[in-house]
Amino acid sequence: MVFKLGYSTYALKMVDPFDAVRLIKDVGYEALEVCAADSWPSAPTVFSTSQQDELGKLAQDLGFSSPILFALLDVCAPESSRAAMLESAKLKFEMVQRLHFDDSPILITTTPGHSAPEWESGKEEIRDAFLRMADIAAENDIIVSIEAHAGTDFETPEKAVWMMEQTQHPNLKLDLDISHFVVEGSELNHSVNLTAPHSSMVHIKDGIKNPDGSIEFCLPGDGGIDCTEFLTALRTSGLEDLPVFAEVSVQQSREADYSTRGAAEFCYNALNKARVALG
Repeated sequence: MVFKLGYSTYALKMVDPFDAVRLIKDVGYEALEVCAADSWPSAPTVFSTSQQDELGKLAQDLGFSSPILFALLDVCAPESSRAAMLESAKLKFEMVQRLHFDDSPILITTTPGHSAPEWESGKEEIRDAFLRMADIAAENDIIVSIEAHAGTDFETPEKAVWMMEQTQHPNLKLDLDISHFVVEGSELNHSVNLTAPHSSMVHIKDGIKNPDGSIEFCLPGDGGIDCTEFLTALRTSGLEDLPVFAEVSVQQSREADYSTRGAAEFCYNALNKARVALG
């Protein structure tokens, strides 16, 4: 079967991390992303090193490849809080290494963070912050995958590619999260074609941008993105070997009627239907 499908414990904040990994496997996913965001139960500040070792062993026993880490670092933190950000990065770099057990690239993904300046006046500052992070990642044999994000100033495939062309660092790649580009008005195939040469991982959700500028995300398969068209574009661009990770926004997971298993199954069914259609 072409295209491995993945899921993230980002969608399972309310579930014990070990149970979350078992749920992801039970639904049928072949790839795993572990959320290390600061308020998640698997954040390295509260999830001990022995627990991290155990989680990596569980992932291996269940047949997953080494997990990707959803790190959510404030890469552009100002000088006053940069030391704290770097300490957080250190803990997350150590965690992803503990979870790693095969010869796949060691990957973490992050946005520029809430401290990122406005793009037009601060894009060089964002670039320099990522270069500093990439140098630290290189010392730890880790690749940082940058995720552009709808609703911010870093939201188009053109800006993502500018960042790659300006940095040209082997430990700095893109997280091709198609939802953020499409929600902001970029055409799907154009976005994939432009960013694919720089991408080390793939995410998908869906959503719309309202007239007031607010973003409403939804599950992949529940919006306007044609999942089969997306997988076709990935294949055409040579990214068929990368797992496609379904992502659930906190806009869904914080709702009172949210079903952890129901969301995971919905995403899996939508993406599996698409990959079956490709043959």
